[in-house]
Amino acid sequence: MRGAGLISRVAPSLLGAATAFGVGRAGVSQLSARIPARALLCQHSLNASLMRRAYSTEQQQQPPPKDKKEGASGHRSVGGDGGLKDALGLFPSSGPLSPIGIGFFLLTSAGIVYFFTVTKEQVRAEREKAKNKEEVAGKAQVGGPFKLIDQDGNTFTDKSLLGKFALIYFGFCHCPDICPEELDKIGEAMELLERNSKTKDAVQLVFVTCDPQRDSPAELKKYLQQFHPGFIGLTGSVAQIAAMCKAYRVYFSKPPRVDEGQDYLVDHAIFSYFMDPDGEFVDVYGKDKTALTMAGDMEMRINKFLDAGRKINK
Repeated sequence: MRGAGLISRVAPSLLGAATAFGVGRAGVSQLSARIPARALLCQHSLNASLMRRAYSTEQQQQPPPKDKKEGASGHRSVGGDGGLKDALGLFPSSGPLSPIGIGFFLLTSAGIVYFFTVTKEQVRAEREKAKNKEEVAGKAQVGGPFKLIDQDGNTFTDKSLLGKFALIYFGFCHCPDICPEELDKIGEAMELLERNSKTKDAVQLVFVTCDPQRDSPAELKKYLQQFHPGFIGLTGSVAQIAAMCKAYRVYFSKPPRVDEGQDYLVDHAIFSYFMDPDGEFVDVYGKDKTALTMAGDMEMRINKFLDAGRKINK
């Protein structure tokens, strides 16, 4: 009975197949009668297996159930340990894009920024320090304290020059040619400065003798009247003159043995030293400088001093 039922269920399928191959209904009946019941049972088992596989496939294609932590919008909330694990799960466990790789990159970047920031500051400080050294090294150490006597017999020191620019020349009254030429040039430079109200009376002229044995205050006063009325002549003992010449880096030499009344020459450096109102060395003018060049340079430096808000005692 069971086999007959199976035959009745599969008969339509057999009939369709037979028709497709040109076999009639009578042929199908004959063929069905010849199929053993065991073969039909095998066909039934095969159909059942196919139905189970189809059901399993449908179950796999269905969407998974929503998580309890999903919100109304259907998105999974990131919170708690599970949320953190889900967030970290977005990154690979190893490699440059892993949490460890990204952390190492950020730490390295911060170190590089710090290194270059510190290095830049150190370089700036070193440059500033080198600049200061160059300024100090490029500025000659000229000048210093001294105490002498002027052409009127009054005490004159380095403090007497403070408040004004000063142009200091070293020579001697018995000089036959060099000193008169340089003093004439200095007088011409002063006349050029006196044409400008800003530079007029801004520079004090000073003549220091390198021959104190013969150049007395009276001798200095008489000698300097030939060049410019603004000159102050200074003299003193041999030791005092030598000390001032050393402070201003001035070379001078005279014969070691000179009889009284004997004429002689003094060898000395031919420079005029320009000092600022603070007693600091500014520049030096040699024999090669003209009166116009000297006046132009002094005027520029005086204007720069005044433009900085400084004052000159006149």
